[in-house]
Amino acid sequence: METCRISDNISYIPATEAPLSADIGIIRDGAGTWLYDVGNDPQAIANLTGKYNVVLSHFHEDHTGNLQKLNIQSFYVSGETRRHTGMGTVVTGDLYFGALHLFPLPSSHCKGCLGLEVDGRYAFVGDALYCKTKNGAYTFSVQLVHDLLAVLKKLTAPDLLVSHFPGMIRPRADVIAEFEALYAMRQPGNNEILLRQ
Repeated sequence: METCRISDNISYIPATEAPLSADIGIIRDGAGTWLYDVGNDPQAIANLTGKYNVVLSHFHEDHTGNLQKLNIQSFYVSGETRRHTGMGTVVTGDLYFGALHLFPLPSSHCKGCLGLEVDGRYAFVGDALYCKTKNGAYTFSVQLVHDLLAVLKKLTAPDLLVSHFPGMIRPRADVIAEFEALYAMRQPGNNEILLRQ
C-alpha cells in the first residue's frame, strides 16, 4: 500500500474499509522508527520489514490486528489494551522519548486510549475523538469530554492526526472548539451527552 507523507519524518498508511483497518502512523527519529497503531489489513504492512517501536492507540482490532506480524523492538499500551494483547509496557502517565511525547487520552470511544505527540507539531489521537452509539444516538461521557479537553489544551501540537479521517489532519483549535460546544450541551444530573444521528 502507498504511504502518505505528512512531514519530513511523519507518514502514514491509510485506513481501509474491507477489511476494516486503521491508519498506521510512521514516525522516524534518531532512535529508530515508531508505528502508531498497526492496522488490521495484512497488505498495509507488507512493506514494513524493519524493527519497530509500537504504540497502540487502543485495543480495537482494526488498530491491533497486525501486531503479531511485525518485528517489534518496544511496545507501549494502556492497561486496558494490555488485557487484550497480553503484552506491552503499560503507560499510566506522560512519557518522553526525545521529541516524542506519549500520553493517556480520555475518550468516550473506549477506555485506555493513548496519544503520541511528535516534535510538538503533530499529535496522533487514534479514535479518541469518536464516541459510542446508544439507542440511535451518539453518546459522549460528560466527564470524559471534560478530561479530554484538559489533555488537548495542554498539548503544544497545532494539528491532530485522527484515524479514519480523510488526510488525518485536524486543527487542534477546531477540535477543542467542537468539544467545548459539546460540553456546553451537558444537562444537570445527566452523565451523558446524546446527539441524535
